[in-house]
Amino acid sequence: MISEKNWAQELAKSLISLNQLSEKAMICESEVTELQKVKDTFDIRVPQLFIEDIIQGNTALAKQFIPSKNEIIFLPEELEDPIGDARWTPVEGIVHRYPDRVLFKPTYLCGVYCRFCFRRNKVSDASHNLKSENAKTAINYIKDHSEIWEVILTGGDPLVMTDKVLQEILSEIAAIDHVKVIRFHSRIPSVLPSRITNSLIQLLKSTNKSIWIAAHMNSADEFTPEAKIALAKLIDNGIPVLLQSVLLKEINDTHETLVSLFKVAIENRVKPYYIHYPDLAKGTEQFRIPLKKAIELVKGLRGTISGLCIPHFIIDIPGGSGKIAINTHTAKECKNNTWEFESPLDGTIITVQYPHGDEHSETFR
Repeated sequence: MISEKNWAQELAKSLISLNQLSEKAMICESEVTELQKVKDTFDIRVPQLFIEDIIQGNTALAKQFIPSKNEIIFLPEELEDPIGDARWTPVEGIVHRYPDRVLFKPTYLCGVYCRFCFRRNKVSDASHNLKSENAKTAINYIKDHSEIWEVILTGGDPLVMTDKVLQEILSEIAAIDHVKVIRFHSRIPSVLPSRITNSLIQLLKSTNKSIWIAAHMNSADEFTPEAKIALAKLIDNGIPVLLQSVLLKEINDTHETLVSLFKVAIENRVKPYYIHYPDLAKGTEQFRIPLKKAIELVKGLRGTISGLCIPHFIIDIPGGSGKIAINTHTAKECKNNTWEFESPLDGTIITVQYPHGDEHSETFR
């Protein structure tokens, strides 16, 4: 049997400081001081797996993980809590936005810190991790609400927790009869595939619930040989994997890059599920293309590639008004980059302005 890598040691070898990025020539020496304010706002973690590719000029990876001075340019439309988690938080650690499912957020730590993260105001800050007494309250909330059919473990990334901690959480959830499905939202299959160990597989398989993993990957380049092995290990052991992606400027915002991403996913038995329009998180404008262009881009996939490859194009309406699949019937363009959406939660019409980098070409150059 091939020995497994020590995933915790590999995680510890991530690049986490500006000086480390400078030493690897990922940023200029002069940028160390310039980017300190960015580092003070949102931490850095560049996975060991991608270091050489980024050094060799892979911009699709570099733009996702290397900090930029544009991250501390906050536009008036951008929000601390862009999808309104707080509005739907009945107890700490739980988001109950839709009747039959909840988000459960035990940790805000991740295997990587994406520069476009919509929870970047909390992610990477261990002080926001769920304390044991609050975790019990969260589990009790799930027990007390029989309408909850699915629990979605997110954060942060739940798979950065140890097997022991995960086992404790899963055993608590598994004991709740009305919960039938447990879903993990995770970057781990891409950025730390060594975490998909045999012991983790056995832990997931031993749970008496339907286990699903939504893997976050934005570029075909993230399907490394290591990632493909990790994904196959999950799928071969009966754990289905979905693909979640974010539509990101200069990373996957062309027909060719999207086709490549979705085809390689299907080739590895991963079903493209959602592609998200970037949420209005503070300091993320550099990643956004005009919504009209985004709609046309996703629309252009239909008829050119297999329907298996095409995900739902999703917007989380700011302020917690719900997630909708975007098409010409659900999104009405007004003027000045303003759009109208109908909330799936209560049917109200929500007006949102989506500025985009094309309007700020000097700022985001």
